[in-house]
Formats: sequence, C-alpha cells, structure tokens
Amino acid sequence: MPKFCNNGHQMDDSWTDCPYCVKTGYRASEAAIGDKTRPEVEVRSSEERANSVPDSFDPGKTVPLSKIKRTPVVGWLVALNGAQRGEDFRLREGKNGLGSATGSEIAVHDPAVSARHAIISYRDGKFAIADLDSTNGTFLNDDTEPVIRGELKDNDVIHVGETALKFKCL
Repeated sequence: MPKFCNNGHQMDDSWTDCPYCVKTGYRASEAAIGDKTRPEVEVRSSEERANSVPDSFDPGKTVPLSKIKRTPVVGWLVALNGAQRGEDFRLREGKNGLGSATGSEIAVHDPAVSARHAIISYRDGKFAIADLDSTNGTFLNDDTEPVIRGELKDNDVIHVGETALKFKCL
C-alpha cells in the first residue's frame, strides 16, 4: 500500500518528511489534513489587497502598473567627469535632492560634494536649482561665482565639487 504525507503527496516508504512540502514551504495544519496543500499566507480581504501598495519589491509577485505611483521623468543629468562619468540621473516632478548622501535622488560620489548639496526642482514647466548652503558651492556653466538660486536651461552644466553634470530637459 502506498504511503502519503498529511497533504496527500505520495511518498516512498523510507521517507520521514515529504520532499514536496519541504521544498515549496507548505505546512500541514491539523485543519488541512486530508485537504489539498495550501501555502501559509496572510489572509486579507479583497478590498485590503486592492488598496494596498507594496512596501518593497517582491520578485515573486506582479504589481499592477496602476499601483506604482511615480512622478513622471521631466529631465536628467549626465556626469561628464569623475568616477561616475557617463552615469545619468533622472529628474522627476517636484524636488530632486543632489548630494553625496546615499538617499539622494542624485547621489554624487565626490568627497567635495556635501551630503545635502543642492536641490533641483521642476514646477510649471520650469527648472530651478538652489544651493543648500554647501561647503564648496554650486556653479552653473562657466560662472566663477556660486549660484544661490537660479533657473536651469537645457544643456546647462552644473559644477558641484569636482564633478560636472550636464542638464537635459524633456
């Protein structure tokens, strides 16, 4: 007579654990004995699932595009020199932080760039840059005076620390 696990998988007589249940992470509960195997999952109502936005990316789960809320890309910066030469940074509507801090939208790996160096903002079809009282200042194009606040135009070059970033708008 064949041997079966609590979830109904046929097993070899010499096995003590079901390899199917162990590999897939299924666990039999007393209520599930004799039923089909079921994964242990968090039980949520369909309304909770529909209104939830994932906290982090789960490669095992597809999320509808309508649930991913990102502001549109309106421009970008391209590093012209340094260790990040050729790397591009997307600019989105609203404020984009530029600095050496890890969480910056535009993270520049340059020891002469402050953690929170500058902000590039986009509103009503216009781009602006504002220095955040950085140690070494923010410069536009070939200006020798640091900019405190200024308007950005397509193809402007922003100099922060020893890094030059070319600005492109869409």
